[in-house]
Amino acid sequence: MKFYLDFGHGGKDSGAVSFNGTFESNVVLKIGLILKSMLESYGHTVITTRIDDTYYSLSYRTNKANRYNCDYFISLHMNSFSNRNARGCEVWVYDKSSRLYNTSQSVCDSLSKALNTPNRGVKVSKSFTVLKKSKMPAMLVEIDFISNSIVEDVCSSYDYCYVVAKNICNALLKL
Repeated sequence: MKFYLDFGHGGKDSGAVSFNGTFESNVVLKIGLILKSMLESYGHTVITTRIDDTYYSLSYRTNKANRYNCDYFISLHMNSFSNRNARGCEVWVYDKSSRLYNTSQSVCDSLSKALNTPNRGVKVSKSFTVLKKSKMPAMLVEIDFISNSIVEDVCSSYDYCYVVAKNICNALLKL
């Protein structure tokens, strides 16, 4: 199988920034590189948007995935909200008929348990560019809220990143 892993944001676009200055783009890059290694260890091909802190447009991301004829597009993100108590994982898909809908539910379930965070469920959106413009089934994973002080304290650690990557990997291996 060929996966396209999109590590959200990067470079001039840090994405969400925690209260103490942790960048979403750096956290999802760490998680994504671990996930890439895991998937490759099972013999899968993995194409990524980036391997460092570089900015790429949304159209670049989807065009690259489409050009490589990937089977699945997985975009990794950290959520943020003005209420610093907000927590939870959620996964976005283009519609409920997506071949990734059940896998998205599995990702939510496993991340919720592993991170001891609320399961905000699978949500549908026709407006996310990476879901709309990719020719293959796509999901956008909001791992947890970087704006939450509990998450902020651990999200840059290798252990946290490994647990997130392992749980997403396990769900993807069932495809």
